[in-house]
Amino acid sequence: MKKIILLILGILVVVILGGYLLPREFSVSRSITINAPAASSFEEINNLDRWANWEYWSNLYKGNMTVVYGDVKSGVNGTYSWDGEESGKGKATITESIPDKSIKTNLDFMEQGTAQTWYTFEPSGDSTKLTMGFETDMGMNPVMRWVGALFMKSEMDKALEYDLQKLKEIAEAKPKFTVEITEENLSPISYVSLTTTMSPKDPAAISAQMGKMYGELMNGLAKSKVQLAGYPFALYPAYSEESMDMVCALPVAANAKVPAKYKVEKTTGGKFLKAVHKGDYATMIDTHNQIVQFVEYKKLQMNGAPMEVYVTDPGVVKDTAQWTTEIYYPVQ
Repeated sequence: MKKIILLILGILVVVILGGYLLPREFSVSRSITINAPAASSFEEINNLDRWANWEYWSNLYKGNMTVVYGDVKSGVNGTYSWDGEESGKGKATITESIPDKSIKTNLDFMEQGTAQTWYTFEPSGDSTKLTMGFETDMGMNPVMRWVGALFMKSEMDKALEYDLQKLKEIAEAKPKFTVEITEENLSPISYVSLTTTMSPKDPAAISAQMGKMYGELMNGLAKSKVQLAGYPFALYPAYSEESMDMVCALPVAANAKVPAKYKVEKTTGGKFLKAVHKGDYATMIDTHNQIVQFVEYKKLQMNGAPMEVYVTDPGVVKDTAQWTTEIYYPVQ
């Protein structure tokens, strides 16, 4: 019996001493290539409300864990807490959020310690290399160091692989946009205009009508010596396959003394989606369609008339490939 006790004590000593020889810091990382822009996966990780769609532990304890979100759900200071018999208690906090580049979070496991997770996004052509990492300090407890070496590595590898595959599926299933669509805040624009209703099916007729209306506006302002306050633009308050309302407008100062036949009006400022169209006006419908698809995908609501701003003067630049048009959609 004495020999058995000594053997057990010897094994315990070896285990304890061996534990102290194991690394105190535990870390693991995995990467995957996603055939989608960085934004497609970034927005899934940056919004804690979406973690249930791809995160391993959320799905492992699904139905047996209570989740409570903080007042902020996305970006820096976004938080959520969990509590469950198997999952234990914890809290996740986003500490860094650099759009489409990196995200860092702190994980507080209450009495069990803390950890950090990090995510980096490296664009490469039309794809993105997404890397996820987990790291924690096992402390001076040799048993915890053995737990990290023998159990945590395989379990965390499994969790990261699950997360990456799910994020790849979600990101690659999203609509692909060939134009960059950004969110802008615009101030109201004062303008004078002429309005017409016509069919949207004849680009040549539309171009001719716009030329006529802008010519009339330009002549009227020139006679009154009113200076333009920006680029010409057009508003489309109503649009269908058969008919559209088109407002051809020239920006002027709010207090401009315009001819009596015109009235200085003002656009509604606020939140807009913006896309830049390069090329002939005849192909601009594709850019419009992508913005409409983006609005539907993001579950946004239109909040007024779309606007086209004609940055390039076709009368000066003859090469249509060099034409630039900014397209704005007001949303809420």
